[in-house]
Amino acid sequence: MANTLNPGIILGNALQQRNENADHVFLSLGDVIQERVFFHPAIIGQPQDLSDSDRMALDAVVNGQDLKAFYLAALHAAAEELALSEHKRVRVQLSNSDSSALSTLIAGSVETTELNPMLGARGVSRYSIDLYKSSFALECEFIKQLRDKGIDVEIVVPFVRSLSDAAKVIDNLAEQGLPRGLNGLKVLFGADTPSAALLAERLLKYFDGVCVDLASLAQLTLGIDRNNELVATVYNDEHESVIEMLTLIVSQAIAAGKGCIILTEQLEQKAKLQEYLVEYPQCDIINVQ
Repeated sequence: MANTLNPGIILGNALQQRNENADHVFLSLGDVIQERVFFHPAIIGQPQDLSDSDRMALDAVVNGQDLKAFYLAALHAAAEELALSEHKRVRVQLSNSDSSALSTLIAGSVETTELNPMLGARGVSRYSIDLYKSSFALECEFIKQLRDKGIDVEIVVPFVRSLSDAAKVIDNLAEQGLPRGLNGLKVLFGADTPSAALLAERLLKYFDGVCVDLASLAQLTLGIDRNNELVATVYNDEHESVIEMLTLIVSQAIAAGKGCIILTEQLEQKAKLQEYLVEYPQCDIINVQ
């Protein structure tokens, strides 16, 4: 296994790591919610019958602050930590959390229990659910506030599974005052599923680029939940089938002259993947430790 990254790979910044030499930065709102907000965003602006324990935990976290103000402050604190304005390309990914992750938050009981959250309401399918509409609007408000500061934010929409998803989310963003193309606004789609990989050429007509979450793509390509101890040892994001899917997506983005981001994990331990990525200098790589 490689001990150091191939020098041909230029890494960007992510919430979990800083790379001072990068000219691009990636902020995942789902990560901020889990790590800094601590409560389910769907309760903002909506009356909820919280349990006594949830109410006590929420009071301890927000300490009397308005929930909306606390939420936006947490997002802006993460943005400041990453020094967004100092980067050439700034990408903000809308929440990609599934019901399993969200149910662990304060007031997580508002979530509907899903038998397999990985295959459930994620990304675009979640934004249109009544319970989640208010938090989707807040994520859009945060992005508008960044753009009002002069930060040229590009939006990354996770889990675009189909052409209808593409059309739906472009309309939803426009309704929130973020129409693609206005003042140069770029919107990228998350190719997290094999369906997105197979439809990449057509999806790119709706978007300005693509973002591949390699962990999600690998799990859904291989049909393996890496959090399931019974099959976790078989998980391999360097598997030839995963690389085939990745190549399909990347080649379509390059052919269309549009941006491509690849999110990966522990890349320093994956010599085969490093060698592969060096062949695609057009892609921005985000490595999460």
